[in-house]
Amino acid sequence: MALTRLTRDLSVNKELVASVHWDRSYGTQLVVTMHDGTQHHIKHEGGYTGGDDCYKIERILLDA
Repeated sequence: MALTRLTRDLSVNKELVASVHWDRSYGTQLVVTMHDGTQHHIKHEGGYTGGDDCYKIERILLDA
């Protein structure tokens, strides 16, 4: 069970990720849904120092 660090505060097991989708209703967020239904909303702040780059996170999760 290897954990993959997505943000400074969030690590997940990629094998337990059920879906990944974008929510652009209030800014840009990546929504990671786990197999148990838990959703993690990650706000895209890729242009800021120390911010989370959701496009990079999406690539990490979708790469097999």
